[in-house]
Amino acid sequence: MLIKVVAYQGRLGEKLSLEEKIYIFKQKPDFLCLPEYFLLDATITDYHRAAMNINEYLKYLSSLSYELATCLFAGTVVEPHADRLYNACYVINRGEIIGRYRKRFPVPRERERGISPGEEMFLVDIEGVRVGVMICGDVFHHHLYDEMFRHGADLVFIPTTSALKPDDSLSKKRFRDREYFISGAETAGAFVIKVGAVGNIFGHPLQGRSLIAAPWGVINQTDATGEMNKRILTATLDIFEVRDFRKKIKRDHEQKETNIEMNGVVL
Repeated sequence: MLIKVVAYQGRLGEKLSLEEKIYIFKQKPDFLCLPEYFLLDATITDYHRAAMNINEYLKYLSSLSYELATCLFAGTVVEPHADRLYNACYVINRGEIIGRYRKRFPVPRERERGISPGEEMFLVDIEGVRVGVMICGDVFHHHLYDEMFRHGADLVFIPTTSALKPDDSLSKKRFRDREYFISGAETAGAFVIKVGAVGNIFGHPLQGRSLIAAPWGVINQTDATGEMNKRILTATLDIFEVRDFRKKIKRDHEQKETNIEMNGVVL
């Protein structure tokens, strides 16, 4: 089963241009993912103000999903609920909201500004493909990839924002991508689609570094010259291939457990 995914590395606060929408539509993607906090522009100075715009944001994102005839993993919006705020990724299939995931591990700067942690993992079956979501800082908690493996995720979309580090080296960037995303694809036995943002968030500059990875390696990624610019990454992924890989991992785990038990009996 072949599917097409598109990762849109956009500039925060800028909606898709007509040219970008035409390009994406021509790709006929099954899934499109946007970056974390995609619609936060320079007029938004805090998360409480962003939460006031949620209805406007969801209206635009639903319309975008319908226009592009795709299942949209809509970056993230600030979602108010009771007296709390959450960083939430809505999943919108051809204009219809079918679910949402709340970031379980907000980073310290989010917690300080009022973002509360979500409590539940999120998986959804879409036309025979099982898809999970994590958001940015969730990747520092590797057991979430283990969850994705146990629940049979085929794809894991990860909207992110990554702060620009002026003294960053290429080796450090590659290490972080390997440590938090490529190794995550191996652990989950799933395709991982990391979608970064460019521009600024609350006045702090960002770097993109989007990538699409399989458990066996990187399929597509933003090169070093494109980290500060908008990019559209595409990939055709074989769901049956990744499921076969996941079965092999499971057999290997079971064999290791059997060997440990047998060694225990001998001892």
